[in-house]
Amino acid sequence: MRGNPTDNVTVTVSRGLLRGSRRAASEGPMLRGQPREAVESEEIEIPVPATTAEELGEVRVLHVDDEPEVNEMTKTLLERVDDDISVVAETSVVAALDHLRDDGFDCIVSDYEMPNTDGLEFLEIVREEHPDLPFILFTGKGSEGIASDAISAGVTDYMQKGAGAEQYEMLANRVRNAAERYRTQQRFWDALSWYRRLVEHSLAGVFIVQDGELVYVNEHFTEIFGYTRQELIGSTPGVLISSYGEAAELLGHVTGDHRPTDTFQCEFTGLRRDGTKIPVEVHGGTISYDDDPGYIGILWDRDD
Repeated sequence: MRGNPTDNVTVTVSRGLLRGSRRAASEGPMLRGQPREAVESEEIEIPVPATTAEELGEVRVLHVDDEPEVNEMTKTLLERVDDDISVVAETSVVAALDHLRDDGFDCIVSDYEMPNTDGLEFLEIVREEHPDLPFILFTGKGSEGIASDAISAGVTDYMQKGAGAEQYEMLANRVRNAAERYRTQQRFWDALSWYRRLVEHSLAGVFIVQDGELVYVNEHFTEIFGYTRQELIGSTPGVLISSYGEAAELLGHVTGDHRPTDTFQCEFTGLRRDGTKIPVEVHGGTISYDDDPGYIGILWDRDD
């Protein structure tokens, strides 16, 4: 992936991961319990700087092929084609996994037909611990069936070995492109982690409502109203409102009775868990997941 450092980058992520953690959607406080495997993915555009060719620097590649001669030749030719590519060559999946645990890599290039563990089984093992790491299947035993299985298993790219040095130029190009995209994704996750920490530790109450229910509240929101996060998630905003009349504008927005607008602002009397009434101010705006409208809001106790 190439681009201006200020370009927006399209990254494929699950809606669940956006709401929760990277490792498992069900761990995030904003989720309703879907496991990672059940959460659909979508392409979203995020303002994260793209990793350019100039920024990429050394590209560390783990190459796995059970034939030592082929392994060494692939290492030599890849490093000759691209000076920035550095290859660690292993002849077994076990040795490759040991390297993967101890060292950082930007891409894996693997043969398919190997003793004990084939390339797709290797891919499955890698994906358990490194769900985003680029994995290119580079095989001399190619077929439509293997290619189809590889794509279904989540392989990054698939290349069938051929004759001539040109194939290594193509392989090097695919490795570099995959590494650029991978580095950009790492920037995305770092930015998302920073954003979530910022929201979670905000001095204002932050909440998200979808389908008339609270699907996320930050720590300060729970402190304002005296509830636990578990008590609030899945409840309606109405439990936090003393007078429905003065909060009609807010309720109209978050329950979908009003036509969606980009932003809204209102004041109302909030109701804490212990029955205490507090003056509250809310600023909010629309969000959308898969065309389902929702609202994110920032809330203050006006007495603080």
